[in-house]
Amino acid sequence: MTDTPVLPPITAVVNPISGGGASHQQWPAVAAELERRGATDISVIESQSSEHATDVAAGSAARGALTVAVGGDGHVRDVARGVLTVPGARMGIAAAGRGNDLVRHLGLPSDPTEIAAVLAAGTVRRIDVLDVTRADGTTALAVGNVYAGLDSEATELINEIRWMGPLAYRVAPVLTAAKWKPMRIALSVDGVSREMSAHFVVIANSGDYGHGLRMVPTASVDSGHLDVFIVDGRSPRLSLAALMSQAKAGGAHQHRDDVEIITGSRVEFSIDRPIPVHSDGDYLGESPVTVSLRPKALPILVP
Repeated sequence: MTDTPVLPPITAVVNPISGGGASHQQWPAVAAELERRGATDISVIESQSSEHATDVAAGSAARGALTVAVGGDGHVRDVARGVLTVPGARMGIAAAGRGNDLVRHLGLPSDPTEIAAVLAAGTVRRIDVLDVTRADGTTALAVGNVYAGLDSEATELINEIRWMGPLAYRVAPVLTAAKWKPMRIALSVDGVSREMSAHFVVIANSGDYGHGLRMVPTASVDSGHLDVFIVDGRSPRLSLAALMSQAKAGGAHQHRDDVEIITGSRVEFSIDRPIPVHSDGDYLGESPVTVSLRPKALPILVP
């Protein structure tokens, strides 16, 4: 007879507003399957803020529990920040956001039974994370991407019209592009500096965002480098709609004449006007910003 594996303590850090409350439906079903698999120590804590999610995750990791982020990409980042305070601590993800782009990149399931199977018996994938320094010297973490330009302006609008659901991800880029003017950016990658006109710049770890856009197809969360994706500001605004369609359809846009991808491990940039800089779907600040890579820092359970 095969012994049932002993599961570690599990702490679910639930974002109650992720996916319009989807986390409240997702986690109970996952927990029920984990209990069926023999889990006997499952704690559930609803996060009250980004900082609270980080603090709870840090406490969970310190006591040796498997910490599970139940929410979207931004919540995953907040939980990861806490888990990373304990070297080697493992993390799981139960997708419950609107975009779930990191989940998609990692090939993680969205079905509760399959999520529980990964949490109970998945393998560890150590992923890179991004350390970000803002203009005022404060620091932040990103797990997916840091980006600025037309797409960060569109993200601001998406966050304002979340009540539209997935449709917001289609409407916001169109409305933003209608009034967009290219930005002037000073960019340094591993000490090599240049200035340019750009529609947007993405410092990519995963390369996936915007509810299914594979914006930087060359990026991978365990590549050991950053992929810096730049769209030339001299290209017509009307051509950007085709670029977005190509990013949704599979990545042909990376071969366009107005697209450039540079690799490195440290990126600094500043923009000629106040434009929001975003990370993992949330507002980070304004430029100048410095992004550096922390390779294979975060152990995440995957199928």
